Formats: sequence, C-alpha cells, structure tokens
Amino acid sequence: MPRAAFLLLACLGAYLWLYLPQIPASGMPWGHDYALHLPNLLAGQFWFQTNGPFAVPWFSPGQCAGVPYLGDLNVAYYSLPQWATFAFGPIAAVRITFVVFALLGAGGFYLLMRGPFAASPWAAATGAVLFLFGGFFAHRMIVGHLTFHPFTLVSWLAWAFLAGGTGRRFWPAAVGGLILAYMFHAGMVHGIAPATLAVAAILLVHGQSHGHRAAPWLLFAAAGLAALALGAQRLSAGLAFLQQFPRDEYDLPGFASLVDALQIVLRSLFWRPPVAEAPPLLSNLGLPLERHEWEYGLGPAAALLLVAGAAAPRRPSGWLAAGAIAAALAAPILLNWHQAQWHAFLKNVPLLGSSSSLLRWFALYVPLLALFAGLALDRAVPAGRWRALLAVLAAAATVAWNATAERSVDPANAYNAAAIEQGWRALRAGAPVPAVTHLSVRVDRENRLLVPQDRNDDLARGYSQLLCYQPMFGYGLERLRFGALRPGPALDDLGDGTLNLKNPACYQFPGANGCAPGDHFRLERRADAARFLRYEPFVFERPAWQKAADAITVAALLALLAALVAGAVRAWRLRLNAGATPGSR
Repeated sequence: MPRAAFLLLACLGAYLWLYLPQIPASGMPWGHDYALHLPNLLAGQFWFQTNGPFAVPWFSPGQCAGVPYLGDLNVAYYSLPQWATFAFGPIAAVRITFVVFALLGAGGFYLLMRGPFAASPWAAATGAVLFLFGGFFAHRMIVGHLTFHPFTLVSWLAWAFLAGGTGRRFWPAAVGGLILAYMFHAGMVHGIAPATLAVAAILLVHGQSHGHRAAPWLLFAAAGLAALALGAQRLSAGLAFLQQFPRDEYDLPGFASLVDALQIVLRSLFWRPPVAEAPPLLSNLGLPLERHEWEYGLGPAAALLLVAGAAAPRRPSGWLAAGAIAAALAAPILLNWHQAQWHAFLKNVPLLGSSSSLLRWFALYVPLLALFAGLALDRAVPAGRWRALLAVLAAAATVAWNATAERSVDPANAYNAAAIEQGWRALRAGAPVPAVTHLSVRVDRENRLLVPQDRNDDLARGYSQLLCYQPMFGYGLERLRFGALRPGPALDDLGDGTLNLKNPACYQFPGANGCAPGDHFRLERRADAARFLRYEPFVFERPAWQKAADAITVAALLALLAALVAGAVRAWRLRLNAGATPGSR
C-alpha cells in the first residue's frame, strides 16, 4: 500500500474522532432535524415488522392524523439508515451511515484521482482528505439532514463513468444508475442537481487533461435513464403529493450583489463559515439560516494549493469545455443572486421553486475544488520528498483547522433520540407494534398548546401528533387541512359520517379515490381506517400512471438483478477458462 494511503487512513481516523462524537451513542444532544427523520425511521420499522420486506409503505398514521410515506420526499425508507435501523436501531443506524459514507467518500475520491486522473498517490490522498473534510457532509449529518448522506457518492459516480468509458462496458451505467437512484430514494432531492452538475464538471476537467470522449457522457445518460426507471414508483408518488402541496410559498433568499455572493462563497469554502456576516447581505431572508447552511469549508490549505496550481505553467486547453466548467462554477452564485425578475423565474422552475433556500448548491464546490487542489499538488511540485512533505502538511493543516472549528450541537436547540430508541428496543424485546389509537397535542400545566422539538416522537406511544413536524405542509403547517380534526380517539365518529382520521390516499391520489386532499376516512370505511392505524395496507386506488410507474420500477429491479447474475456467471466462467490448462480438457 502506498505511504500516501496511510496518510489518508490517518486523516480518516482523525475525522471520525472529531465528528462522530457529535452524533453521540447516548442519543443526546442530537441535531434538531433528527426530530423529523428518527420518527420516520421508527415508522419504517413499524411497517417492516408488520408487513415484511416486500410491501410498499405507501402511508403512515404516525403523524398529522395520517400522511403519505413513500411519496414524502423527506422519507428514506429504501436506504442504509432505514435498513440498518431494522438490525441495529435508529441511533446505531445513523452512526453507521456516517462512518460508511465517510469511508465511501474518501475511498472513492482517492480511487477517482489515482485511476482516471492518473494523479500521484500523494495528490490523490490530498484531494481525498480535502473532500472528506469539506464541511457539507459532516455538518449536515450533525444537524440532522440525514437525507444528504449520499452526497459522498459523487466521487464514485465520476469514477464509474470515467473508468468504464472505454470499450463495450455496461456495468458503469448500472453502477451509476444505482447510485443516482439511491440518492433519490434516500431523500437527497435538493442535492441531486448540484451533485450531478459536479460530476459533469469533473468529466469536463478530465477531458481537458486526458482528451474528451463521448463514452463517459453516454454512460452518464444511460445511468440517468436507469435511475429514472429504478425510482419511477417513488418519483410518481412524490410528484403527485407535491402537486397538492407545492411548497412554493417561500421566497428564495439571495445576495443583492454578485460581489457579495462571491466573497461569502470564498469565506465559506476557505475560512470560517460567515454565520453573522452573510445574513445581512441577503434579500428575501425569511427563515433563519443557521450555521450548517454556511458549512462547505475545505480550509486555507486548499486555497494555497489552488493558488500554487494556478501559478504553475500549463498547456492550452479547449475554450468550449473551459467555458462549461466556468459556467458550472458560476451556477451556485447565480442561483443565490437576488434580482426581482430572476427570482420570479426561479420560483417557476420545478424543484427550485419548492425550495426555501438554494444555498445548498454551494456543495457543488466541495468535490470540484478538492479535485483541483489535489491536481495542483502534482502540477506545482515535482515528484519526490517535497511533494510528499507538502501533502502531509496540507493534510495536517486541514485536520488542525477542523479540530479548532465549532462542531457541537446547540444544546438549546437539540433533539433527544432516546424515546425513538426506546420504542425500537421495545419491539426487539417482543412488544407489539404500537397501533395509533389517539390524535395528540402537547400542552403545559395551564393547558396551553406546546410545539416541542420531539413532538413527532408521539408515534412511539401509539399517538399521531396533530401539530406535527412535516415540512411538506410548510414549516408552520400553513398548508395542512386540519378540517374537523380534534385531539382524541382516531376512530371517533365526528357526527357527519367521517372519522377523526385523514385518508392519506386523498393527499396522494385524490382523483382516483374520488376525494379531495385532506378528506377524512368515512364511517363506512372504519375497517380500512383500523388497518391503517395498525400500519397495515388498506384498499385505495392508484391512477393508471402510478401503476405504470410501479411496473417500471419492478421491471428495472428484475432486469438489474438478471444483469448482476449474468455478470457473475460470466465472470465465473472466464475465471474457470483462464485457470484451465490444455491437458485438463
């Protein structure tokens, strides 16, 4: 193993030592957005334990008197965190996810630089360390943005398209399709666009230095089609839910000056996050932007390497590709520039218009600048001891920079994961799945309504919180159709032929089910309502387009499985043939 790989392993150990304690095994204090994701993991556990691994979790009774589950793009049912929860519990699952995806990110980036980019081991290790310590992944995981954990797979996407871009190879499209589909199923909806744009820019950078080829782009396109097929069921359901609740009521904050935007980006990437300095420069600032929204930093060592690389002589490159790379680098800044007509245009762009902020696009810079900085080491420093020494110094400086940075969760805004963990442990001890019996609210001693951080935890005790934390209905539940809902038994007859429970199929597929979004279960469907409250499937209608999407996903999964089996058989036969001798025939 090259000595540079040991440097990377040492930095990975330092990374886990610094950041894993911020997701403590005790369950407290955790980042506040785990108040959304941990109850969702427990709801997934309830569904899995009740129905087994092959039943599709369309809906959940565990919050807001009944909501779509698969169609909620914040849910990550088909992901490592959920399936690790089945085996190890929610706290361990999140910690395992953090470690696994940190390893994948560092290893994939090292492989990308050593393989397709033919970088030296020291340059590859440097780039991988900078990518690993880029603040986006760690701080999103700390604050509880669990759905962003697949961002570290960007390096593997780029590697698959570049390493497999020669000859008649189809496995890169399958690998890329699986990664993109995983990103979507894991809930990284607002991160897929900057991630894929970063991959496209990496392909362009590779073409500038190693020659442009069509094959990586064809594989990229094929992977996109495969991902659409693998995610068709959920994409269709998610768009149906989003159509009823488009989340377009939030203005997008933006910098009035492009110069302001650029200097904030540079501070976020190469210095401490501008938590206090940036918000006053923003127009349309509605929701507060906390520290994690500005954490993208690679540190000063990356900046010095980039300067050294820019100063080193280099051969001329294609202007068209260089312009495309520059456009990719400019995109996050332009998306966060505020101008009235531009803002109106962005609010009408699908996905962008349903966002409350586009600062997350700054994540695009993390893999690109880590790549540039690693390549700069090879460009600026000849092979030998000096290159090794500078790689060690850059890595050490990056670790030290992060060791002296703010990493802890704000205790005043922390979440306690203990109740969800206890709910999971009760199931493991043989307790039945706690069917929802009542709709709940929290009150103080004077009977005044409370909206505490952990209110969604009520599902662990068999309650569905009315004032739930559900961003699809707005951060203040502005779009939730409360109707006649009231705290109390979920199967209560409200006196007008309806039960005290929402029919979630009306949120998802109102036309096919002859109802309106927010309608309740009818009294004559009490048996279906009872099944729903026990996390069991109930009868509802799916429109033809959803059935087609379901069939496409099943067919794609079967085709992928067949391709994997065929590939394994072919590899086994080739190995047998290679090991055979003329005398053995």
